[in-house]
Amino acid sequence: MSLTVKHVNSDASFLLTFKPNLPFPPSSEQSDHSFTILLDPWISGSSKIFHSKFSISKHTAPACVASLAELPEPDVVVISQDKSDHCHKETLTQIPGHGGKTIILAEPVSAKQIKGWKHFDEEKLVTLSKWEDPRLRKASTVHRLPVPALSPGGLAGEVTIAYMAQKADITRLHSAIGITYRAPTFGLDTFPITPPASPASSTFSTATCERALSVIFSPHGCSYKTLSPYVTSHLVQEAALPLTALLHCFDRIQNSWYLGGNICAGFPGGLEIAQKLCARAWISAHDGDKVTTGIATTKIKVERYDREAVESVISPRSEKFPNRRTGTEAVVLDAGEDITLNQSMDFGPEE
Repeated sequence: MSLTVKHVNSDASFLLTFKPNLPFPPSSEQSDHSFTILLDPWISGSSKIFHSKFSISKHTAPACVASLAELPEPDVVVISQDKSDHCHKETLTQIPGHGGKTIILAEPVSAKQIKGWKHFDEEKLVTLSKWEDPRLRKASTVHRLPVPALSPGGLAGEVTIAYMAQKADITRLHSAIGITYRAPTFGLDTFPITPPASPASSTFSTATCERALSVIFSPHGCSYKTLSPYVTSHLVQEAALPLTALLHCFDRIQNSWYLGGNICAGFPGGLEIAQKLCARAWISAHDGDKVTTGIATTKIKVERYDREAVESVISPRSEKFPNRRTGTEAVVLDAGEDITLNQSMDFGPEE
C-alpha cells in the first residue's frame, strides 16, 4: 500500500491519497480503491484574523487548482483548527452542502463555526472530539471510517482520525491530527493461490501482514508530550509505527507574548517528533510565502530552516556509503507537487 501527499497550496493544504496493493494495475474503467483526505483547504482569497487591520494574509503563489471542483471528490475533509487559513469559508463552501460522498471532520471550535454557516446538512459535518487516552477512560475518542473490502470474502480496511490539543495553548494553534490507514484486502476466491514450487519462490497472497500507514498533521507544530499518549497507545495498537509522514512546519515563528507568543514551533519543535517516531518523511507544512499585514504582524520574528538544514540533522549521510542517507527524508513540495511513500522506503544513492 502507498500514501501520496500532494501540496494543494503553498501553505497547509494537502491531499492525502491512500491506496492498497493491487495484483494488477486497474483499467480506465476500474477503481483504484483509493481513499482520499483533504487537509485544511484554502484555495484563493484572503485569510483574516478578527479584522483586516489586525491580521490579513494572502498567498504569493497560486494554489494548484482554482476550485475544489478540479480535485477528485475527497472521501473526507479534515479541519485542524478554526483560524481562517485552515477553516476557510470561501473554499469549504465550494463543497456541496448535501449529497456526494464527502464528509467534513472538524475540531470542536471550527465545527461550531462551520455549523453556523448553515451550508452543510447535519450528516455531512462531524465534530472531532479531543483525543483522550483510552487507558484512562472507556470511551474511544478516535473517529473510525471503514474501507470496503476489495472483493467478497475480503477483509475491510479502516481509517482512523484523531484530534489532539496541546495543554495550556490559549492560541489553539499547537494541535495535531493523527491519521492511520489499514488497507482492505481481496477474498481468497478472487485469486486462486498456487503453492510455491520452492520455499524461495513467491506468489500473490490475499493475506496482508503490512503495518498501517500513519500521518501526523501539525502545521503549527506541537510538543511530543502532546502526541506521546496517542503514540504509545493508538499507533502501537494499530501497528502504525514507524510514522509514514510528518506534516509539520520547518520555520519557527515567534510573536510578542501578548500577540500569541510562539506561532510555529518549526524545526526545533518538530525534531523530537520526527526522531522518536522514526518518521519516514518530514514534509514542510505552513512554510510557504504569504503577504501578511496588520498590527498583529509588526513584532513577528521568523527563523527559517531550509530543506538542506533539516536534512543534515534528520537524514545524515552514511559514513560507509557517503552517497546514501539514513533516517528521515526532508521534503519540500511546491503547490501541485506530490510525493508517494510506500510501506518500505530506501533513499538510495543520490543522482
